[in-house]
Amino acid sequence: MQVFKTYFRIIFHTLTSLIIYFVVFLGISILISRYNTQPTNTDFTETKIRIAIINRDGESSVVKGLTDFLSQKNTIVDIEDDAEKLQDALFFRKVDYIAIIPRGFSKDFKAGGSKSIEKVIVPGSTTSVYIDMQIDRYLHTSDIAINYSRLDEGNQLTLVSESMAAKADVEMIAKTSSNGFIGYIYYFNYFAYVMLSISILGISTIMIVFNQPDLRKRNLCSPLKLRSMNFQLVLGSATYSVACWLITVIFGIAIYSKQLLSSGLLPVLMLNSLVFTIVCTSIGFLVGVLIKSQNAQAVIVNVLSLGMSFICGVFVPQAILGKTVLRFASFLPAYWYIRANDVIGSQSFKTDYNKLLIPILIQIGFAIMIFSATLFISKQKRTANHTNLK
Repeated sequence: MQVFKTYFRIIFHTLTSLIIYFVVFLGISILISRYNTQPTNTDFTETKIRIAIINRDGESSVVKGLTDFLSQKNTIVDIEDDAEKLQDALFFRKVDYIAIIPRGFSKDFKAGGSKSIEKVIVPGSTTSVYIDMQIDRYLHTSDIAINYSRLDEGNQLTLVSESMAAKADVEMIAKTSSNGFIGYIYYFNYFAYVMLSISILGISTIMIVFNQPDLRKRNLCSPLKLRSMNFQLVLGSATYSVACWLITVIFGIAIYSKQLLSSGLLPVLMLNSLVFTIVCTSIGFLVGVLIKSQNAQAVIVNVLSLGMSFICGVFVPQAILGKTVLRFASFLPAYWYIRANDVIGSQSFKTDYNKLLIPILIQIGFAIMIFSATLFISKQKRTANHTNLK
């Protein structure tokens, strides 16, 4: 197993570059875990606004009912009816809204007049709209009770109060179909960029070394059969890729332990990432066969890993990418890997496993196609070299 041992000696010399990719990946993953582990709180709490009510009209059923209703919905602040004190209260934000009930308002309201409640608010305040809606709602209900009921004034007030107290049952339902921004889903999405980078970098480095013309000729002259040498290269690449995949998964479990394990999605996420690792391994072989220099290798690693990551939805969610971009991305394996992750993170996944089958089968198809292309190109190059030797 001399070739197998040599494989990892060469990998050891590129260890610095591989570690850099892993450190960046893990650093981003840890940051994401701090801000995306807790689900968004969908509970609704009615906001209470600090308001002051200045009553210049005296006691009446309309004014009393309105004051009681606003006090239930908001925090009432007692302020003396003085222009300077009212201005100070607004300036120092002791209140956000001052409702002034003018003289003669109740009589005018019952007669169907146009007199309205005055207000003083902080310039540009949005909370005033909320209070305006409350006041309009109460006055509209009171107007109906006064004009369309035959009850006396006391019973009208009771009727309006009961009507305003009625509440509808509200159930908050999350409408998002994907957990794409949950920490562990994002972690496995970002896995595509890291695995592409380290697979192409590691495997192509080995292939460049073993495909050097002088070294290849010496290997062909050695007692070691070509089939055995190729087998050891494949075995070394498989071991290297699986080791990288396993390390990445272990770190993911360590970072998102409780959340990931309790979700029950770890087995399918591991399966999808393992299939994509096979695809990355095939790409690494293809790049190693095609290129001859380290300079070309650096360019291709960046173009393929970053290009697929931006186009296929690793860095930017597929949900906000354009249709043209997604149509082009569908011809790349990373698109289907992210598509599978989105399916796994969707709420319907636990009741519809068939949606995951197609993206995984397409990834396997990409791996077979790329491996076949690599074998064909390698054979063509070998035939050309034999022809040149003759």
